[in-house]
Amino acid sequence: MDWLALTTTPGELEENLQTFSTLKWYIIPLLLIVMFIVYWLLHKKEYSVVFGAAAFWLMDIFNETWNSIVYATTGSPVWGTTAAGGSSLQILIGYNIEISFMFIILGAVTCLMLKTSPVDPMARFMDGNKNWLSDPNNMFYKANVGRRNLSPEERKIKLKAVMGRVVPALVCSVLAVCIECLLNYAGLLTWDKSWWQRNVPYLIFLIGYCPFFFSAVIVHDLPRKWQIISVGGFTAFLFVLILTLGCIGMLGAQIPLNWPFLVS
Repeated sequence: MDWLALTTTPGELEENLQTFSTLKWYIIPLLLIVMFIVYWLLHKKEYSVVFGAAAFWLMDIFNETWNSIVYATTGSPVWGTTAAGGSSLQILIGYNIEISFMFIILGAVTCLMLKTSPVDPMARFMDGNKNWLSDPNNMFYKANVGRRNLSPEERKIKLKAVMGRVVPALVCSVLAVCIECLLNYAGLLTWDKSWWQRNVPYLIFLIGYCPFFFSAVIVHDLPRKWQIISVGGFTAFLFVLILTLGCIGMLGAQIPLNWPFLVS
């Protein structure tokens, strides 16, 4: 089968950017599934999971935003989706509504995989991860104590706590890269730069997914105050960034600039 026949040029894809004319009915049940998952997590008071999932999702939006800048300034994105995927809403050159829903769910699943200590049912909202520095299931266990001042047992607990976050993040990142390679092979995802291809997946791993999973597990383990500050601050930053870029036309249409260091 000719997989290249399934691809779409960036120029063709640009015609469907941010238009509701391509909306399909299946977007409604997808939205309801996401809403149900968020509601279920809030009902179960899994607030740290919600914050971690939000961090995961926001990091993806950041990546998709700079990818749009690359497209606007060089004429080709680092990655892009294709018409073969049949998206209901193409938001950015490499980002559609289905991807957005997927990353919200994936972020929540990632945080649910983490081993956590039982939460006091009487704990208040702001008490989340209150004992983060003394929780053996938190990656920041004894982070305020120098290694020399830790007992051998505490060192083992600290190592186990950190690896309990690092290993899942790395494994999930590798699996995500493998899935992206499959999508690229199937013609649903295009890679337009020579340094972002299946034969050199290192940047896809380091830039494309490690930041997503590590941001999710780090925010998940932060105390509630810092969860609010980190997610809220990043949201505000992205809002200003997207608003500014949208006003100058760098989220879709090409700008007649040529930056050699971004061109293949």
